[in-house]
Amino acid sequence: MHLPRIFILTIISTYFTLGCNSPEQNTTNTESELSSNTSDAVAEYPATLQQALAAHGGLDRWKSFEKLEYDVYRGEELIDHQLIALDTRKVLLNNDQYTIGFDGQQVWVSPDTSAYPGSSARFYHNLQFYFFALPFVLADPGISYEPLEAREFQGKMHDGLRITYQPDVGDAADDEYQAYFDQDTHQLRVLLYTVTYFSQSPVERYSARVYDEWQTVNGLTVPLQVTSYRYENDLLGEQRGVTEYRNVAFDEIPPDQSMFLMPTQATVSER
Repeated sequence: MHLPRIFILTIISTYFTLGCNSPEQNTTNTESELSSNTSDAVAEYPATLQQALAAHGGLDRWKSFEKLEYDVYRGEELIDHQLIALDTRKVLLNNDQYTIGFDGQQVWVSPDTSAYPGSSARFYHNLQFYFFALPFVLADPGISYEPLEAREFQGKMHDGLRITYQPDVGDAADDEYQAYFDQDTHQLRVLLYTVTYFSQSPVERYSARVYDEWQTVNGLTVPLQVTSYRYENDLLGEQRGVTEYRNVAFDEIPPDQSMFLMPTQATVSER
């Protein structure tokens, strides 16, 4: 699965105000404004995404790593430890209750699927990774882009980009995102997304995540704290929770691929 698809308001007003600039104005960029560590291949992406990739450390730097690990926290509660093979996107998630693995084809749960307390281990297995790996995963194959009008957030303007997926990409090709990037820093600030994994059809209801704090690890600017909200009628509503990514580590050496193989006692998570 790819991202579940894509404000926050100011603390006082809780809404976005549409900016005056047109989408064309907000996506105009020159090569001199892009970081020197952005490869020529990045030029195929919209200028807004090019700027964001550079601001977060560069797509070349991201692609130089083979392994990623971090701990997912809600408050002071450790949810699980996650390990991702960045080239193959195989994953291994574990805590005291379960181990979830993706071997490239199947998502499995040990000791069995009942150990995972959520509705679907297959839905969850790369959920946090895609939220963590923005904006880099927006450069994945099979994505279409559309500029959005700039919007104001907490007194600052943000450039917008709509992201959709081509047919048969991932488990939920109808997912949609709207990503908003700070016009000064070009860092991701707000993500609106739809979730079509369970309905298997397009939906109009968005959820929202606000990227509150960033951390720099191995030259990459990655999330530290993200707050999720309900989103209705162009308003940020009830806060759903705060996620923190701690103990982040990148490695240029790929993980042992055998760790992603399904143990004999594990069971496969279907939809």
